[in-house]
Amino acid sequence: MRRFFQYLTMAAGLSTGMVLPACADNAAPAPQAGATASVAESLKQVKFVTGTPMADAQYYIYLFSASWCGPCRALMPHIVAQYPAMKEAKVEIILISCDDSEQAAKEYVEHYKAGIPGAFIKEPAVRQLPGIAMPRTIPSLIIVDAKGKVVTSGRGSLALSWKELCK
Repeated sequence: MRRFFQYLTMAAGLSTGMVLPACADNAAPAPQAGATASVAESLKQVKFVTGTPMADAQYYIYLFSASWCGPCRALMPHIVAQYPAMKEAKVEIILISCDDSEQAAKEYVEHYKAGIPGAFIKEPAVRQLPGIAMPRTIPSLIIVDAKGKVVTSGRGSLALSWKELCK
């Protein structure tokens, strides 16, 4: 039923992204005042369903996405095309799946064959990453520096402007 309303909302042109249903798992917490650990250290506590994130990245892009989201699927080929240049520039993208299961999250990321690190959204450690706040819509992103300071956040398509945003 949830997907029916999501597709209905999108078809009516009410949103360019998918709206997440209100529940405890995706309630937006207050932004973190300061990170207690580096992003790389915090990522060691996260169970990834695909890939391994760079430990020496200068910037991390948390991309919230799901296999059932049309705008998310439309964005992914562009992310995949940019990913090698991101890694070379020490920018890591972390796909945080909003799928219904860990298996769906894994299949979604593996479908694109990019090696992007993907984490399942219900993993509590993901919500503890420096600079993270749960989005209300997807695709969306948060870009943080290596210490977890938020550089910017917004629609997932901002990931395509990573060169300008991660200076």
